[in-house]
Amino acid sequence: MRPFLLISPAFAPQTSVGAFRWVKLARHLPRHGFRPAVLSGTFPEDPRDDGLLAALPPEVEVFDEYLDPAVLAAGAALRALRARAPLPAGRAGRAGPLVGLRPFQALTDRWIAHAPHGARAAVALARRTGARAVVVSAGPYSACSVGLHVKRALGVPLVLDMRDPYSLHETGNGPPSGLAERARRAIVPRLERRWLEGADHVIFNTRAALDAYRARFPEVASKSSFVRNHFDLALYSPAPAPEPPRRFVVLHLGTIREEVSADQIGAVLRRFIDRERLAPGDVVFRQIGRMSDHDRGCFERMGLTPYIEVLPLVPHRGVLGELRRAHVLFAMFSQHVVLRISAKTYDYIASGMPIVSVTANREVDELLSYRGDNSRVAPDDIDGIAAALARHLARFRETGVLPVPAAPPAELSSEAAAARIAAILDRVIADATSAHRARQPP
Repeated sequence: MRPFLLISPAFAPQTSVGAFRWVKLARHLPRHGFRPAVLSGTFPEDPRDDGLLAALPPEVEVFDEYLDPAVLAAGAALRALRARAPLPAGRAGRAGPLVGLRPFQALTDRWIAHAPHGARAAVALARRTGARAVVVSAGPYSACSVGLHVKRALGVPLVLDMRDPYSLHETGNGPPSGLAERARRAIVPRLERRWLEGADHVIFNTRAALDAYRARFPEVASKSSFVRNHFDLALYSPAPAPEPPRRFVVLHLGTIREEVSADQIGAVLRRFIDRERLAPGDVVFRQIGRMSDHDRGCFERMGLTPYIEVLPLVPHRGVLGELRRAHVLFAMFSQHVVLRISAKTYDYIASGMPIVSVTANREVDELLSYRGDNSRVAPDDIDGIAAALARHLARFRETGVLPVPAAPPAELSSEAAAARIAAILDRVIADATSAHRARQPP
């Protein structure tokens, strides 16, 4: 067993999207001869699922030591002070869409104040476990500097797993909104170039992101690859046989936010409902996850409230059962998103149920090819999206039953992804060992 340090501030028992990629990988790396020592940072308010920790094999040790206790205490005191202060006039009741990652509007992340403490904890943990390499799961992007510090302090190779683009993130495609954003757009690429140059290998999770980074940063071309997100069937509870719903069910899993906006979804639903002349008793759009008051207002203004059903986010182990209660699974990204693939796509694939993926990333076509009634539609093709939903509605009208789940492709499983990660670790450790030997005097 070769130990390595995994710096993953988002990790089990956290239930954020950023935690799941490496929870799944860590479960399968021991069979390839690697023992992860995970340095994580769970905030007191983070939603937890301790079942994720229980699903890890004994070879995987999790050390929740990234966060600085002094910084946590100061943050708690500041929040308590703000809670006692009245909101300024005009601020109360203001609602807007939920926002996701915006590296050019927010240079920092919530872990950044803990990075100095995290760097000390990382070096100590790497020494204690005899780590042969250090891997950073980014974001938070501030953890990349921590990984670079460990490499320099201990001389071990560094692998950066860039789950999402940073300087090439699609929120930077438009014109900057002011001087502060112009400054951030100048700083972010310089920071990222420093991390990329210092890494021994860089991993992206889509082919599109890999190609874009190789074009923008040619120095990474010889030391980069992509490993997709993936599904782990063992992390889902067995799905009970669902009762056929009386209405046609379109299901969306996850948060509705700027890049998956209620306006876009509402336009699609309005066109679909009008085209097929549907009443609320005929169809339901089931949203599992967060929705803001702003988004609810959008649906209400479009006359869609009777067609919308909102359920709280379910624990990961219960996802499969919920997905198999729908006739079609719906994912949507705005037109400008071309380097990323929605993480929920892999849960959808695991379920085996039909998928309508609305995205400009053509890479999704190959992910959906295992099932003939899956489809990808461009975000600006409202008629095409409505037509794709209508095809699934026609089958429901004809059969009155739910679709039969298809077997998900093994190449998109966590087992396959872990094998690819293990091969990368094998190579960087071997190269580092050879370079060390070459430096030794004869």
